[in-house]
Amino acid sequence: MLLFSATFEDSVWKFAQKVVPDPNVIKLKREEETLDTIKQYYVLCSSRDEKFQALCNLYGAITIAQAMIFCHTRKTASWLAAELSKEGHQVALLSGEMMVEQRAAVIERFREGKEKVLVTTNVCARGIDVEQVSVVINFDLPVDKDGNPDNETYLHRIGRTGRFGKRGLAVNMVDSKHSMNILNRIQEHFNKKIERLDTDDLDEIEKIAN
Repeated sequence: MLLFSATFEDSVWKFAQKVVPDPNVIKLKREEETLDTIKQYYVLCSSRDEKFQALCNLYGAITIAQAMIFCHTRKTASWLAAELSKEGHQVALLSGEMMVEQRAAVIERFREGKEKVLVTTNVCARGIDVEQVSVVINFDLPVDKDGNPDNETYLHRIGRTGRFGKRGLAVNMVDSKHSMNILNRIQEHFNKKIERLDTDDLDEIEKIAN
């Protein structure tokens, strides 16, 4: 008997031990450890438009093979995908209201490199491995239903880059005192410093790509 799970909660592990009392176990390294291969930054903005401009500055200064951009709502994701398309980017949009077949088709096109940017909500935060994803951008930081930082989702989001032995880059957009507080709590949770990035300084942006 073979049992597979992306995450083994205690309840899953107890069930597995009942079904297979003396199993052979193969564990991949904890995803928290992959943070060591991902450079993390944040950008201070004052509005949605400023966040978009910061995003454009990033694209103008460094080479990005493929990127995944996470938004909190479908509305924001749709708006952002449309704005990026206007700028000439090859953009795919993935959100929760799409049928399973539609999602699969979008993901497959992204894997094949037909689109270079995937704008998505949390529907794509985990389980998607695309080797060419070099940058993950949190256009909106992940929060739970109570407005607290969703650390697990943050980990899964930025873990879409820095895979297959490669180094990755994660950029977080911060546009309010609340989102700055969320970012600080995420830093504390993972005990990882997230450096500030000035996207108006092209020399500074170029340094992070090296």
